[in-house]
Amino acid sequence: MASQNGVALLLLVGTLLAAVARPGHAVPSVDCKSQPQAGMKFCNSELTPEERATSLVDELTLDELIQQTWTIAPAIPRLGIKDYNWRSNCLHGWAASGGHWDDSQKWTVFPTPIALAATFNLTLVRAVAAVTSNEGRALHNMNLDKFNGSSVEAAGLNCFSPNVNLFRDPRWGRGMETFGEDPYLLSLVGVAYTEGLQQEKENPKYLKVVACPKHYVVHSGPDQDRSHFTANTTLHDFYDTYVAAFKSQIMAAHAGQVMPAYSGVYTTGSEDGAPDCANKFLLKKVLRSEFGGHNVSVCSDNGGVSMVYATHHFVATAELAAAVSINATTDLDLGHDAVYSKNLGQAVKDSLVDPQTIKDSVWRNMYWRMRLGDFDPESMVPYQSIGADALNTNVSQKLNIRSARESIVLLKNNKKMLPLSTTAHRFAMIGPNIDAANVQMGNYAGNTDSSVSIIDGIKAYLMNDDSHAEVADIAACVDTACQSKEKFAEAVDTAAHSDLVIMVMGLSGHQEGEGHDRSKVNCVDVEMDVLGLPGCQETLLKQVVATGKPIVLILMNGGPLSISYAAAQVDAILEVWYPGALGGTAVADVLFGKHAPMGRMPITTVASSGDLPNATDYGMATAPGRTYKYFTGEPLYPFGFGLTYGDIEYTAIQLAPTQIKVGHAACTNSNQGRPYSLHQLKSR
Repeated sequence: MASQNGVALLLLVGTLLAAVARPGHAVPSVDCKSQPQAGMKFCNSELTPEERATSLVDELTLDELIQQTWTIAPAIPRLGIKDYNWRSNCLHGWAASGGHWDDSQKWTVFPTPIALAATFNLTLVRAVAAVTSNEGRALHNMNLDKFNGSSVEAAGLNCFSPNVNLFRDPRWGRGMETFGEDPYLLSLVGVAYTEGLQQEKENPKYLKVVACPKHYVVHSGPDQDRSHFTANTTLHDFYDTYVAAFKSQIMAAHAGQVMPAYSGVYTTGSEDGAPDCANKFLLKKVLRSEFGGHNVSVCSDNGGVSMVYATHHFVATAELAAAVSINATTDLDLGHDAVYSKNLGQAVKDSLVDPQTIKDSVWRNMYWRMRLGDFDPESMVPYQSIGADALNTNVSQKLNIRSARESIVLLKNNKKMLPLSTTAHRFAMIGPNIDAANVQMGNYAGNTDSSVSIIDGIKAYLMNDDSHAEVADIAACVDTACQSKEKFAEAVDTAAHSDLVIMVMGLSGHQEGEGHDRSKVNCVDVEMDVLGLPGCQETLLKQVVATGKPIVLILMNGGPLSISYAAAQVDAILEVWYPGALGGTAVADVLFGKHAPMGRMPITTVASSGDLPNATDYGMATAPGRTYKYFTGEPLYPFGFGLTYGDIEYTAIQLAPTQIKVGHAACTNSNQGRPYSLHQLKSR
């Protein structure tokens, strides 16, 4: 993996982390100063987290233990423990979900995870995660102050990230949340992100946040069927493809939590096809025994325990669902159904659950609260001094722009059309995503007041360059579904009167996202491929191409787009993903050559959906095969593809000995154009 200017990045983030101190928050979430708890072992910071968690669960009644298995864990007033909300997300910056944020609280929204993966830059990814955890701590501290120590309002310090599911099928709606299709890349980038979040290497005693990789384990669509779907996979595919990144999360990154998927798994050892949060093979055998995740807290996905009986029909009642899930060692029940809280007491009476099993689950949960410093004086926990001045700093904005720049993939550059000159007399900007700041945030985004759309970024660049170029713009489509051609004639006229056309097209959360995979969006009476530009976007593109004007196509999307027509007809293509709040600035920097494109495709782009097996088929080798490891067809853009400015020549490539370890290869390269290029060696 490349790590450009890694030292500079670490210094930059170090500056950020050192510059955000404020007085510690006044209202702790646990009061260890008052009696009787001040004299109890769980409040003794000299003991190990294991000893303290044991002391705490030994003090709790069975009813108190049961209540602590709900993610909205109620207070235990007699011990000075306030309520706690085990619910936050931080896929590419701290998400707005989980807490109650007021309008004054704004922070950094980075490019989506698929874009971060396209950088192939582990140092950069780790830096993004470090800023994310810093801002998460700041928001938590600020709201503890505001809500008198209540974490239900402040959101907890565990976050349901990263998403290390393999992006095996480009139709899956949540591919934007992942790090791509390669188990090795997925593992490396996932480890970097979790290390950046938890900051365990920087402070072995206290974690800044607890990472919760999801969705364990064989899970990547169909998303609309996830509440009742069961994936069927071979043991080979299970270990070689699907579970590899989760193994790295536990054994290399030491992630504190894991979230099982809604779906179930059929495989050798899991012949009953149990839903993942009730699956003993996945949780007890693989996660805890094989991977050594004995202390890992397993948190169900939202409503996952109730789905065990309500939609999977794996068992008949809520009581049985609670029993089979906690017996499989799912420790926390996420969701308003509160299946554990309402049913575990009766399950104990009916001898379906041993009270010690409940105590073990609560122990694992409390162990991680100890690791976060929840039970220690603020003077001992440096992260409790992080405040509002850590949010959306100049340093984090620079990192945000850099991460977006490095993620941009140059897919085509006919006759070296890019970088563009600012001396063109008139630019035309056309397409539904030219001014789509909300779209470029992706899903699970935070609150920001510093977004820059593509058109705003280009206009600002031209203004700063003292260019006299004019920019005429028309979206032509109301949104990315693009169901009306009413404004196409005006768009074509705008293009015809320009020197160069910049078209910004692609997808939005309406075409891909949680709960819905890609589906066909036809253009009136013309049927479109599910992986193509939706609606009438391609029709608009064809009409603009007919003007004969040079065209730069900018694609904004999460899952890859099959754009065979565009690939053949337009002059240059940039894949910018969902580039985050400051994506417009980054795109302009690359478009006009301030920075060369460095990104590489973290997923294979097929020519059409006809090159894919059925979405419900989890066999990696099912013809014509999935991902670059198994696909036997001719891709439109292969995994790892990406151009840059200038000509790069590789010579003297040497592989020795015949069998090499990862990274043991050497070559000489020369870049005759712009600086910055990213090099990789791929083997199948």
